[in-house]
Amino acid sequence: MTEAELRDITGVGASAQLIRVVLSVGSIFFVIAGILLLLVPGAFASWIGLESTDAVDWTLRMLGAALLGLGGQMWLVRRAGDHPVLGAGAVMIVAGGAMTVLTLTLPGDWTPMRWALLGVGAAFLVAYAVLLVASRRT
Repeated sequence: MTEAELRDITGVGASAQLIRVVLSVGSIFFVIAGILLLLVPGAFASWIGLESTDAVDWTLRMLGAALLGLGGQMWLVRRAGDHPVLGAGAVMIVAGGAMTVLTLTLPGDWTPMRWALLGVGAAFLVAYAVLLVASRRT
């Protein structure tokens, strides 16, 4: 790949455009998860290896509400200018990184859903990090 070709696929504009795609996909994922957490927190608890109790269900519903809000913000910010979109990517590294670490430290059994959530969270985290690093290339 030539230096000119590399410049065309890196930098602020190209990275911001790809972060918009990641934000869109992540937004849909968060909204779906948020709805499930609000509607069936007990089932979701068992899917991720937790025992369903009133306290756990309430906490999962609160997480569902937060995911709906975060997913909505991600959906809206994807239409912003390049630099705010890059900023949103940085915020998602912090938020997504925290959720990924919390998935690792979650008490309970390792279920297929927990592994899937860990994989998806890590993939989003890596995507944002790679794209933000690529945005720094000139």
